Amino acid sequence: MSTPRLTTERFLMDDTRSHRFTRLLSTMAVTASIVASTALSGGGVAAAAPPTPGPTQQKCGQSTDDPNKDVRLYLWGKVRDTNPGQIGDNLDVVQPGPKYQPNPKHPKSYAIRNGGDHKGHDDDFLLLPTNRIKGIECPYLYGKSELNLWSTAWLQAGKYVAKNPTKPIAIGVNSAERRGQDQLHIHLAQVHPDTLADLKAITNPQTHLGSWTKNDVVLRVNPLKSAVPRHFRVVKYTGGLPNLFRVLNGQLPAGETMEQQSIAVVDAGQPNTYFVLNSNPKLGGAGTGLMDIIYGWGA
Repeated sequence: MSTPRLTTERFLMDDTRSHRFTRLLSTMAVTASIVASTALSGGGVAAAAPPTPGPTQQKCGQSTDDPNKDVRLYLWGKVRDTNPGQIGDNLDVVQPGPKYQPNPKHPKSYAIRNGGDHKGHDDDFLLLPTNRIKGIECPYLYGKSELNLWSTAWLQAGKYVAKNPTKPIAIGVNSAERRGQDQLHIHLAQVHPDTLADLKAITNPQTHLGSWTKNDVVLRVNPLKSAVPRHFRVVKYTGGLPNLFRVLNGQLPAGETMEQQSIAVVDAGQPNTYFVLNSNPKLGGAGTGLMDIIYGWGA
């Protein structure tokens, strides 16, 4: 059935509609007067300015962010229009089934692509959400609407990263202060042997993620990235990897913010067991916001 046209005659069918039409005409006249006045005063009739992004949008970015105007949005440009049937130059784009979706009405997906830090090697891949998330500071990551990207990243690292007993799998994300790209990307890599040796040498390691931020451990890192050991918070955790963004955000010490933090997960060499790391540049006076320093690139 077609929808009747909204004509002047229909507005004038009764007094109520007549008054409504009169008010409409009055509003239109006032608007026209303002526009004309603006044009005459030299202001022009430019399109209305877009609304200022709210705090969440400022931390997460917007889907309209243009990669052509900012080199830090290169990775966003590589995933923003992709889906499982249109993967672009990514290695894959995956949308997990409804069973794994926090909100099946608004399903999320992620892309896997080659990294750019150790080109030509099979220990440098990235996992990125295909919706707009700038990085670790984005509150979307702490809510219930996003995929658990940590368990997903670990699964995909097992598929893509080469098996090496001396340099087992390590995955991680950098702080807002130290990263080079403003689209969340989790590195899928291998841990440096020195870092692994120091992790295994920890006596009486913390084993509860609820106390993740209550310890401080010094670890050697990749000497090509840093000549001095760095400070980390470490938990030797057994179980399914939870949403580590949410876990960390729920226990940050006073004075720390999420944008300062970096997170990594390293294979602990036992079934379903991981070393879960956190650091920020101020931790112990020699922390880091860049988990790239624990990977085995070049070793």
